[in-house]
Formats: sequence, C-alpha cells, structure tokens
Amino acid sequence: MKDNQFFKPTVLYKEYMILDMIEKNPNITQREMSKTIGIAVSMINDHIDGYENKGLIKRKKHSTKNVEYFVTKKGSERKKVLNIAYLSASQQLYNSAKENIESFLVQIENKGFKNILLYGAGEVCEILLNAIKSSKVVNIKAQAIIDDDIDKIGNKIGSTSIISRDVIDNFEHDGILISSYTNNESIFKKLLQAGYSKNKIIQFFSL
Repeated sequence: MKDNQFFKPTVLYKEYMILDMIEKNPNITQREMSKTIGIAVSMINDHIDGYENKGLIKRKKHSTKNVEYFVTKKGSERKKVLNIAYLSASQQLYNSAKENIESFLVQIENKGFKNILLYGAGEVCEILLNAIKSSKVVNIKAQAIIDDDIDKIGNKIGSTSIISRDVIDNFEHDGILISSYTNNESIFKKLLQAGYSKNKIIQFFSL
C-alpha cells in the first residue's frame, strides 16, 4: 500500500492509511506518514489533531520530536469499517481492469489465436498469464514465454517456461503476443527482422 500511484489521497483514504500505519508502528513519525501517503507533513498533523479530537487515536509525547501514537478501541472499529470500504473499492478497480484484459484476449482468440507465445517475461506477462489461467471465458493457451535476458531463460512464471527466441519454432503456436510495454517497439522490430510474419504478431500495447 506504500505505492499508491493509482489511489487518489481522498479524505477516507488518508484516514485509513494513517490509522493503519499508527496501529502497525506507534513510533512512526509524521514525516514517514507524509512520505507514504504523498501529502505535506502539516496536513498529517492536522489530520492527527482531528482524529484525536474524535477519540480515534491518542498520543504520548516523550519530547517534541519523540511521540508515540495509539489507536483507541473506537479508532480500531473505525479502521475496520474503512478497511471494508477500501477492499470494496480496490476489488471494483481490479474487476474493471480484468474485464478489459479478458475482452482483449477474447478478441484475439476470435481471430484464431488459440495457442500463443508471450514475448517479455515481466509484470505485464504475469498479469496476462493470470488472466488467461483464471478466466472462465478465455480459451487461449500460453505455450511458453520468450525473453532475451539469458538469466531468465530456463526459468518459469508459474508453470509456463521462459525460452529464447531461437527455439520458438519448436512450439506449435498461432502467434506471438508482445507482453512488454517498455520494449514493445524493439520486440516488434526484432520479430520482423527475424522473418516472423507481421500478421502473427499480437500487440497489447499499440506502437
């Protein structure tokens, strides 16, 4: 939850995060909280004052720079309510993203790409593999994952093996799905230079 680039720091989000951080670490500093949430230290102090007035937290000052925070019973109950709301919002975001990926996979399946190779053994590849394996509407099989990093070749993501580009002819497949955002263009060019048919290259990210 420290990487909150996809979550706007709303009032409820900040309340949940501050209570959560204090509950996990009573000696956390306001500067640490501010860095995690991405707001000014002065705003953290204002929020803490408000939560203390509501009886959600208590603090014990050992010195001006050494303060302990404690979540009260009321604060703990409030955090549970916020936790449920947070999970619900996160689930909605996840479901929406999954539907978009599944829609893309169904489209390429309808074009005849039943057995594919993925190119790029990174985070995008993991997400696509998970969508393929967990979906009830997608009937695509990922035969293997191509990657140019020799340190990755021979390993697996889940149960899918990572192979070099030199052995793709050993795998019966309908096309190659480029599963990399940062290397999308370079992978596309490598496949064309190797004589691979442009019509069999599938792009999740357009050039």
